[in-house]
Amino acid sequence: MSDMNTDAGMPIAIILDPGTYFRCSCGRSENLPFCDGRHQGSKHLPVRFTLEQRQKVYICSCGNTTTPPFCDGKCGFTPPE
Repeated sequence: MSDMNTDAGMPIAIILDPGTYFRCSCGRSENLPFCDGRHQGSKHLPVRFTLEQRQKVYICSCGNTTTPPFCDGKCGFTPPE
């Protein structure tokens, strides 16, 4: 996720239903934070993740997380447990 908006600093807090999602990693999507296929022809691939239950998640927007697509606090934000 190195081409994310590194100036953003804060994660994207969103409530998602159970299912499989694809986090944009190129920054070109018009449906951010989700992939819409605009990465085609680039070296970037979306980050696939699955949720088993409806929950609030914190999607990394700085690109420095070690747990993509989720925020791990590298931006200084402390995600609630």
